[in-house]
Amino acid sequence: MNAMFLPASPQIGSLLVALSLFAGKTLEGESAFAADPRIQKGATSKTASPLGSRPNIVLIVADNLGRESVGYYGREKFDTPYGRQDYLTPRLDQLADQGVVFENCLISTPLCGPARCAWNTGRHAFRVGMNRQCDRHRIFEEPDFGLPAEEVTLAELLRSVGYRTALFGKWNLGNSQNFNPLRHGFDEFYGSTLGNADYYAHTRHGKRGFFRNFEPVNDKGYFDALFTDEAVRFLHRREGSDQPFYMNLCFYAPHGPYQTPPGYKSGDRVTNYRNMVEYLDACVGRVLDALEQIGQARQTLVVFLGDQGGSSPNQYGRTLREESLKVICNARWPGWIPAGVRVNSPWMHYDLYASFAALAGVEVPNERVVDARNVWPLFEGKERPLDRTLAWTANENCFLDEYTQDAIRMGDWKLLIYRGKATGTDGLPKPDATIPCPTKIRGLYDLSKDPGERHDLASEHPEKVKQMQQAHARWKAECRAQQTLRLGDDS
Repeated sequence: MNAMFLPASPQIGSLLVALSLFAGKTLEGESAFAADPRIQKGATSKTASPLGSRPNIVLIVADNLGRESVGYYGREKFDTPYGRQDYLTPRLDQLADQGVVFENCLISTPLCGPARCAWNTGRHAFRVGMNRQCDRHRIFEEPDFGLPAEEVTLAELLRSVGYRTALFGKWNLGNSQNFNPLRHGFDEFYGSTLGNADYYAHTRHGKRGFFRNFEPVNDKGYFDALFTDEAVRFLHRREGSDQPFYMNLCFYAPHGPYQTPPGYKSGDRVTNYRNMVEYLDACVGRVLDALEQIGQARQTLVVFLGDQGGSSPNQYGRTLREESLKVICNARWPGWIPAGVRVNSPWMHYDLYASFAALAGVEVPNERVVDARNVWPLFEGKERPLDRTLAWTANENCFLDEYTQDAIRMGDWKLLIYRGKATGTDGLPKPDATIPCPTKIRGLYDLSKDPGERHDLASEHPEKVKQMQQAHARWKAECRAQQTLRLGDDS
């Protein structure tokens, strides 16, 4: 494990970012990078990658898209309150057929902002101090809440070895311009800082967060159509260029509000959700077509990711049960990733950080704890046993009216712990400011025999419960000590 890191002050991180933006060029085709002492370059040539070739990287993210909504996870396996979801997702299904599908990619926090924090930093959002949403209740009223400048983002790592970096779509890591993606390693940004927004008006509670780089924009149209248009234009500008690129395309769909996209007939919530999923599929197809058109499909690693397992149809909610943690994830890179392969080995979505860095030939920071691991062998279709402890926490000081969920996994054993103000009749902690917060063991499960977490074995293995509970407490204490974002009671 890397050494603990606590920055001397937030001003130092901000100065590093400012110097980087000042010294580097932001013109098309040139990367805005100045030497950053937090980043250790593995090398700067194309032979730096352990595979001998540095790919372009396209990370496409869907928001609140459950696995029941795409064909390649087997819709017949899922029974939702709305019945089987027979959406048409031909482009996503084709993309899955052309590469590897991950059955056990686990999200580190089933919440939009924290999930984004984790893949951008390679660190659990709780270790950063961002284990809650930026704008749940107080949009634009938290100028100090956002991704700290001290964090080293994936975009910064890739840009340091010559990648052109771009983010199109949802950011959700700070509404203030202090946290703009251009301050975190992206050369280009066209998108929204809001957690969710009206797809046509581009507002939330009357507030706008739509930007091109640092400038507010008033472009008309459906959010995801605009993001896709911009992504396609970016790709066509890369035609003929030898410079590798990293493009992160983050759709809002199918997150609410459930507004039907252009070309579809609006209906009830269920109908509009279906329309949004099918339109999302078409948008992904446009991006894949653009890669073919510019002759870069075989030089590009494409990863499609869901940011949480819960969705409107499945109603799993934001819990730490397996159904909420298992997310859509599949990848394609012709010639490097075998087609038609499924991998069952568990891994965390933030492992993309270390895996992408390794492909680019750049080392992850070694002066802080980085949770991400390079799991590239899984992308090659090779199963690997889980050889590390995985830990989660959700709603920790998130919103004052919610309880905290904790979980830890050691091998096939998983322990669920809930903490709340009081216990309701359903057995879950309920908020009550007059009652102290009790700790409740929600369950101990052997996932090798009980992947659905139906049979609680806590009473049969009290020592295992104690061991895992103590390990989780140590992990939380370590994370708190290392947080780069500190906001008093909210940290």
